[in-house]
Amino acid sequence: MKALPFPCIRPAQDRVLEALPAMGSILSGNKDPGAAYYVYECSGEPGRVTGVVAICPTSVLAGGKGDASADVAAAAHAIAELKVQPRPVSLSYEASPVMDIILGAAKEGASLYAVTDPAGITHRAWEVKREDAVGAIRAMLDQAPEPALTDDPAYAAALTGASQLLADETRAAGTYTGKEPFNFTVAVLFPAAQVSGAAPQVPTGLLTHQVARF
Repeated sequence: MKALPFPCIRPAQDRVLEALPAMGSILSGNKDPGAAYYVYECSGEPGRVTGVVAICPTSVLAGGKGDASADVAAAAHAIAELKVQPRPVSLSYEASPVMDIILGAAKEGASLYAVTDPAGITHRAWEVKREDAVGAIRAMLDQAPEPALTDDPAYAAALTGASQLLADETRAAGTYTGKEPFNFTVAVLFPAAQVSGAAPQVPTGLLTHQVARF
């Protein structure tokens, strides 16, 4: 599986509660200066799950293709206009026990956020940017098989649609290279053993990915 560190756009730590509900507030978030992985933990009913947030090629969203509904098309246009993916798409993968150890070590440090939503679910996130830790996570993800979509298929289809819209614009301008950020989607990768059915979702605006220049 290809899952890479990335420069995340996220709210300031002292503004996270006011930033999360509003899509527009994403644009006022901070863009981290370097690429990093992020560890995300969701705890509440029915338990606690931990995932790693990374960018993956949009091909991982293949299951979201083919939805041509008006709502999906509108969502795709909104994401393309915003130029930011509003939240990571939830995927599941077969994680090794070594990954559990690596992520557990990352969680021993201070978290970036610890936010409890109105439903009583607590969301925590940690940044992993130390070179050896980034290398260890990437090595584990490189060895993992391709992930499975565990999010709303309509959201995945909207992300695929937004990527295609931005690619079409870039091709029309004659500047397409294939390396543009819209060719990647930010995803939260949960161990398949921790989720059954639909996986948890990272709140909108918490950990986002810029897919085109503002």
